[in-house]
Amino acid sequence: MKKVLLTFLLLFSVLAVRAQGFPFDLFGFGVPQQTRTPEKKVRLAYDVYFQFDFDNREFSPTEDLYTRSGTLFTAALTPSVGVEIQPTDEVRHQVMLGIDIMKNMGENPVTPADAKLRNWDLLREITLYYHIQARLENTLITAYAGVFPRRFMQGEYGKSFFSDSLKLVDRNLEGALLRIRRPRAMYEFGCDWMGMFGPGRRERFMLFSTGEAALTDWLSLGWALNGYHYACTAEYGHVADNILAQPFVKFDLGTLSGMQELSAKLSLLAGLQRLRQLVMDFSVPYGGELQLGVRQWNVGLDNRTYFGTSLMPFYNQLDEAGRKYGSDFYWGAPLYRIHSQAGTAWNTPGWYDRAEIYWQPHIADFVDLRLSAVFHFTGDGAKPFLYCGSQQRLTLVFDLQRLLYPTRTVIVRSRTKRNKLKTHDIL
Repeated sequence: MKKVLLTFLLLFSVLAVRAQGFPFDLFGFGVPQQTRTPEKKVRLAYDVYFQFDFDNREFSPTEDLYTRSGTLFTAALTPSVGVEIQPTDEVRHQVMLGIDIMKNMGENPVTPADAKLRNWDLLREITLYYHIQARLENTLITAYAGVFPRRFMQGEYGKSFFSDSLKLVDRNLEGALLRIRRPRAMYEFGCDWMGMFGPGRRERFMLFSTGEAALTDWLSLGWALNGYHYACTAEYGHVADNILAQPFVKFDLGTLSGMQELSAKLSLLAGLQRLRQLVMDFSVPYGGELQLGVRQWNVGLDNRTYFGTSLMPFYNQLDEAGRKYGSDFYWGAPLYRIHSQAGTAWNTPGWYDRAEIYWQPHIADFVDLRLSAVFHFTGDGAKPFLYCGSQQRLTLVFDLQRLLYPTRTVIVRSRTKRNKLKTHDIL
């Protein structure tokens, strides 16, 4: 998998160079040096991102089978500052430094043992990254390198890839991200290096990608893909691999129906997983998922139904240190295990349904508010229908970048009519 990582980094470097609009210098293996001109714009860059989350989870009917009951109640602030250079109207460079601050509500220092919870310890992680954005005719290239917020990922990754809890706890990526946007398509590639080899610490990294291309005004094809390398510590040499792919076809009938959203997404989920020292052959979990979206008057329903085998066959397996693989190895929502009884073979067919009813009013272009209720159901041969629990969620987001770089409208001509493509990813 490291060869794939090296290939991605090479592609990242080539496109970052190509974004400058110069041909390659075949003899110098680079690009011609740019001449300094007084027209180059150098300015201060800054950003503020705030996120408030309340997530009450009530899973008492299946306590410990999938996930624990409890409440996640957090406030996070990510301010950053840096320098921006815009040599032309088509190219923008930024180098940014920031700090990720997060508070778990109610987690206060009340005893000497809680001293670590004092305010300075709310400073969770430094962000430092390089960002380039360039337009080449009808193509927009965006790239990040360093430690940068996970929210910069704009691809459509399902709950089987990244759970809601993960996005709250692991807020930043350490690696690189490359995005290519066309008038009717978007492709994204990235890597996240989560662990360096050492005592008690595994070497871990993930490669991920997503893409979507519109065939018509209402039909598109796409994919989501990740590969997770879960390697050795200094004490033992157990290596594991977890690859998950999701090709999909999507129908978007919102414009035709006059509704805010009316969509259907049909996906195939297939994995390749192996514990190299324990199981030589790959396990191949698979299934199908149907996602339905309806929204009108800012009230919506998002329903995802998966049918197939467990996507997490080694969830309860112990490694050489006696620790369960669990959420260290599987980053998706744990209910994609689908089986409520321990000992059920992972390849026994079953299903999982996630139904979310939400209200998402428009407050401002740079503010998002979403209030929702989520209900979870599973079923298999042992228990054909099981209500697993529910969530009550409130999310508030303030994103200064949407105010500093407001949405522009790009007009692209199709065979039938002129379509408007709106994106926050436009210079």
